[in-house]
Amino acid sequence: MKTAMRLCLGGAWVLLAASVAAEPPSSTPVGDIGAGSPCESIGEVRGLKLGGDGFLAVRAGPGSEHALLDKLGNGRRVYLCRGEGRWVSVLYPAPGSKDARCLAESADIGKYRGPCKSGWVHWSWIEIIAG
Repeated sequence: MKTAMRLCLGGAWVLLAASVAAEPPSSTPVGDIGAGSPCESIGEVRGLKLGGDGFLAVRAGPGSEHALLDKLGNGRRVYLCRGEGRWVSVLYPAPGSKDARCLAESADIGKYRGPCKSGWVHWSWIEIIAG
């Protein structure tokens, strides 16, 4: 199990390193949803300092210039969809939601109408825990 987790995390770091070198695009799709959905990996918000803002900003696009949509705290789990530069698109259940699964039918964040919330967060505060 430890070997499988190391391989998974190692692959995730390779993807992160490749995405960090890329410039963020002007569009803000969550991911190409369909067969083999890219939103199957699970991450957890970690490392937020108590003396700082205390939250991870969820943005409308991959960059701090995009509108703030939500705020997530340490321990919050998210489905990871696609990396763009230092940002990753995510889906996550709304607070109080009875269904913890997030299924998307649209690749465009502006068209997403599923039961979950969606947006973009900075990779620095996400640790991949599954997938």
